[in-house]
Amino acid sequence: MPRVQVYISNECDEKIRAIVQQRRSEGVSNKDVNFSSVASMLLELGLRVYDAQMQKKVNPFNQMEYNKVILENVLKTQMIVSKVLGITSLSPHVKGDENFEFSKVVPEILYFVNAEIESFFPSEVAE
Repeated sequence: MPRVQVYISNECDEKIRAIVQQRRSEGVSNKDVNFSSVASMLLELGLRVYDAQMQKKVNPFNQMEYNKVILENVLKTQMIVSKVLGITSLSPHVKGDENFEFSKVVPEILYFVNAEIESFFPSEVAE
């Protein structure tokens, strides 16, 4: 095991000694817990935290790929719903009912969608 000499602040020294005292008061033997072992443990923990932070910087999330997948699925859903809506509007059970006429349902849908989009993305008022 390599031996390394490191200079630390008085605050770090006091905190490490407090950890050693606490562990000893818990019944751990002097042989199993000492300044060096606690300092080594803290150094290893610090290195793990550092490695974890470095891995976070290499973010595997790709916003463009995510946007592409979302757009693809929205377009597929839109196409499927349009087909199903067209088919169901021809059903004999709703034939003649204005609430289910394809030509009247589509503008209602567009109005609803535009109102929802406007609530999230208000358009600039023309002067």
